[in-house]
Amino acid sequence: MLGIALAATAQLSLPVPVGNKSPDVRAIFTADDFPAYLQMEGVSREVHTRTTVRPDGTIESCLVEGTSGDRKLDAYTCAIILKRARLLPARWIDGTPTYGVIRMPVSWRVANSPPTEAEMLRSAEPDVDLSVNHLPKGAGSMAAVNVEIAVDTNGRAVSCEEAPTPSITPRKRFPELVELACQTVTKEYTAVPPVDSLGKPVRSIQTVSVRFSKSR
Repeated sequence: MLGIALAATAQLSLPVPVGNKSPDVRAIFTADDFPAYLQMEGVSREVHTRTTVRPDGTIESCLVEGTSGDRKLDAYTCAIILKRARLLPARWIDGTPTYGVIRMPVSWRVANSPPTEAEMLRSAEPDVDLSVNHLPKGAGSMAAVNVEIAVDTNGRAVSCEEAPTPSITPRKRFPELVELACQTVTKEYTAVPPVDSLGKPVRSIQTVSVRFSKSR
């Protein structure tokens, strides 16, 4: 039993696009958005975005947490999110609206076929990287768990549970790893809390990525 880390009565939820059950802002992108110059150059890039949503569902900001190396593409990616995304607000542990932070990589990939799950795991930059002796059957040498956490004004997680599976890049689920992921995130991870109009840190619901690697 994990106490505050896994609360059975928690009602926390991330912001979700209207009409979508998954907190995946990538659902608003279409094939027509792909920049022509990337296609001509045959270059694939990834933009790690951080979208902050107010308690009324409006977007406060879209920031780039991890650059693609192309500032033009970084700005273009966030501009699409700011223009198109229509979101329902995040919900705190008691079900009341609160700030939400969706942290999501947006891939602009030039390829004949999508990357395999193993390739995505190896290339990912998780928030928490754990080495374990054993992984569940079917996991191979790596597995990933995405969790959503209720974050206080100091950036500490006060509740944690498995995040909904992304609609764009669904992954194998390993429920047996969620408890360990939440234990680690609650004890060791510090999030960046959003701030209100006065610059004061506020509580929020955020995403955290945890990667498990089998120790050698």
